[in-house]
Amino acid sequence: MRTIFCPALLTGIENVAKRCLLPGNKFGLYKGHDPVWFTDLSMFIHPHLLVSFYYSSKIPNYRQRLRIKDDITLWADSGGYSIRTQGGTLTPIDVLKWQEANSNIAFSLDIPPASAENVGRVFPGKVQYHLLDQFEKNAKITRENNLIFQNNRTNDKLKIYNVLHGYNKKTLNLWYDYVTDGIKFEGYATGAKPQSNTLLQAMCAMFLWDKGARERVHILGVSGITVIPVLVWISQYIDKISFDSSSYGYGARTRAYMYPDKIRDYTHFGKKFKTKIKPLTKLDCPCPICSDIKTVDYFLENDVTWPGCLLSLHNLWVTKKYVEDLENALYRDKEEFFTLMKQHVGNHYDEIMYSIRFVEEVIKNGFDKAYDLYCKQFDNNNLFQHKKII
Repeated sequence: MRTIFCPALLTGIENVAKRCLLPGNKFGLYKGHDPVWFTDLSMFIHPHLLVSFYYSSKIPNYRQRLRIKDDITLWADSGGYSIRTQGGTLTPIDVLKWQEANSNIAFSLDIPPASAENVGRVFPGKVQYHLLDQFEKNAKITRENNLIFQNNRTNDKLKIYNVLHGYNKKTLNLWYDYVTDGIKFEGYATGAKPQSNTLLQAMCAMFLWDKGARERVHILGVSGITVIPVLVWISQYIDKISFDSSSYGYGARTRAYMYPDKIRDYTHFGKKFKTKIKPLTKLDCPCPICSDIKTVDYFLENDVTWPGCLLSLHNLWVTKKYVEDLENALYRDKEEFFTLMKQHVGNHYDEIMYSIRFVEEVIKNGFDKAYDLYCKQFDNNNLFQHKKII
């Protein structure tokens, strides 16, 4: 796969996974299976997993404690965004050493130039960017952290990604110049907010393509049904383009169930959240979870931990299949790709096609010309709730 989906492990599911095999725990296994996708006891395997140092650093031997299979690629976020939104401090050396001990791919310790209100790992809040002086200050601190990473790394097998921020051409160039001068890592990541803005995410990825990146670009915290097709399209030009998401966790948080044939639709089981979609009466999904359960009664009647974990696994499997089906269709026949995309995204189709046309304009005529044709709205000072435009 040229497009890589990295599910971010939610702390609640992590806690269940840690306790499953402990004597006397109240969770146990589900028919001998773990509530995750990366152990020998998983109902299915997905080869990627993302965790955050901010949440997981208290476990020094993380891979062993979570029983992560050797062939699973563990991505380790530095926790910079969590510091910015939830407080606390991190030491770059501590972050790097934990990443070297546990992960295959790691993100440098960035200090994001944006904050959010009521932020959560599943329910993000309103985004607000800083003014230019603070933006530049954060870029300088991130550069200093990058130098610490570069000068103190000892594991030559670990791939480190340089994290880029910005929301228009000017700010992307400013941040890029600070964090890349004299610094060489194995890949890049972008953390533009809001994550659901399809064109914004395409702009960040193609900015890096224009700078020479042809592989290993990661889009942080993105899983919108409109963004994924654009990233799959970009995989033609950037190999191993990747993204992480915790949206599958709506299964545990709200008992949400994604429909495998139309990922834009979902229903809720239980009484806490109501849905406009007609409730399911049987499970026709071919995923390992639905194939085992077969009836919705388990999700409706059980007010315990496991139904939410299994719904999350179902949602993860649906997202995984969505990415795989789109990529397979794209490399077979582009018309098949567009047909499948429209089936899943409905009236978001035109929005996605606009971003795809932007990508093709970058390939044909370069980033600057494409930006002027498609992205000038990112210079609008109302777009991201700025107090002042840079």
